[in-house]
Amino acid sequence: MLSDGPRNRALRESIEKLVTADTAFLDVGAGTGVWAILAAKLGAKRVVAVEIEESLIPLIHKHALENGVADRIEIIHGNIDDVDLDGKFDLIVAEFFGVDVYGEKTINSFVGLRDRYLAPNGMLLPQKMELYAAPLPVGHTSEKYPAEVPISTAFLKSLLLNYGVVTTSESRRTLEFAAEPKRLTGVDYNTITEPLPLVSYSAEWDLNDVSKINSFMVFSITEFASGIELNSLDSKTWILLKYDFVPIQQKAGTIRFSLNMDPEHSNWSVSLPSHPEIPPQSFAPVFAFTRAKMAHAATPHKKVRAKKRAATKE
Repeated sequence: MLSDGPRNRALRESIEKLVTADTAFLDVGAGTGVWAILAAKLGAKRVVAVEIEESLIPLIHKHALENGVADRIEIIHGNIDDVDLDGKFDLIVAEFFGVDVYGEKTINSFVGLRDRYLAPNGMLLPQKMELYAAPLPVGHTSEKYPAEVPISTAFLKSLLLNYGVVTTSESRRTLEFAAEPKRLTGVDYNTITEPLPLVSYSAEWDLNDVSKINSFMVFSITEFASGIELNSLDSKTWILLKYDFVPIQQKAGTIRFSLNMDPEHSNWSVSLPSHPEIPPQSFAPVFAFTRAKMAHAATPHKKVRAKKRAATKE
């Protein structure tokens, strides 16, 4: 995260814009203490850094010493849900969403943090997060398996379609969307009170040639201070997922991408509302598991059971 320039720049500019001599500042999941130190150097009247990872506590202190603000930062080792702090805070930085950004645990943590510690007219960083999807042209294919070996692996590829493909930083720089991104869902951390229903969120695009796309990229845009945003396409920190499908041999039409974000029942589908006679394509990790189990049962093979071995003397 420390090497993620776009992410660091968005947070730095937001903190510099908002911190004054009257600011009480809380950094949740402080990591190496960068944002707490920055707030202290900007003159915040109170700075508290909370970090759950024990090994990072001395790093916060050492970095604060290096920057001459160790006497102005209160360091607390613990989970913010277990911590009892006095008073309220005008600015709270909290980047503890992890993988399940829109999940129940993450949303409840933000709501609890806001209700317990945010002062009237205070602000959370980030403020909002929105999820977008965009179609990619056929040229953006996933890695070939096996690489550099002239062997067909169509069955493996059919299984892999049931898993989102993690997109590398290098691939992000060459992305070209086949159509404008569209919003799937979003969260305003200042106002949300209940977790999102992790049902199927969808978007549609009218395309001149549906056959020219074979995947959808899903990414987020995070708003920190007003007017300061981070697009996860530009970030090293965020994991981007690309959802591949079998190209549909249809020219002009409306294509729909639907995504269910329930971590226990994740699935997605691609359909053509403009051509209901064309069957939708549906994908889920459980589909791959089921197909593999069925193929295993039908595969002629010999199974060798492990031999019993005498216990070794110590």
